[in-house]
Amino acid sequence: MTNAQSLLLGAGFVAAVLFVAITLVEIFIRPGFSIQRHAISMLSLGERGWLMAAVFIISGLLTLAFALGFWQASGAVFATALLALYGAGLVLAGIFPAPAGMGFPPGTPEDMQPVMDRGATIHSIAFMLAFGSLILASFALGLHYWQAGVVALGVVFLAIGLAIPALIGIGMGGIVPPGIAFYIAAILAWLVIVLAAWRELSL
Repeated sequence: MTNAQSLLLGAGFVAAVLFVAITLVEIFIRPGFSIQRHAISMLSLGERGWLMAAVFIISGLLTLAFALGFWQASGAVFATALLALYGAGLVLAGIFPAPAGMGFPPGTPEDMQPVMDRGATIHSIAFMLAFGSLILASFALGLHYWQAGVVALGVVFLAIGLAIPALIGIGMGGIVPPGIAFYIAAILAWLVIVLAAWRELSL
């Protein structure tokens, strides 16, 4: 493996750490934000919304770089395309912010439902593109490593591919607070990137 490939794969680690660390801090320090009521993408709104928007865009671009490195290292075309779509979805989600509503950002009425204007609609499409692609990538990676004889890792990817839509479903169904369910799903999504990068770098 060349140094350039290692750097590209390492971009996956950087993207994961950047996204998880910044969102974790912002969840606790942003006035008016409640992870039980608000999706983390709403952190792109308000006075410091630029920070979360930048995190989406930068982590998305890093994921695209990682996808290139993953393709060069593994040759897995289908999984690589899905990982690249995940990165593209993150970039779009950063460019087009989530709609305001439910008391956030501060000054928004508590009982106001999110208004789906054009930007918010594109953000929602980007969300579906990112998570949909990542879920399919989890299954593709699971099959890829299973066929390569790395059965345990393949099972982990397949399990994550099942867990993410389950979390989104129980969040949308109100079984658990949606913000919490979506955030755990996001962490699992980044775990897919980290595990894939770790596996290829360890060869």
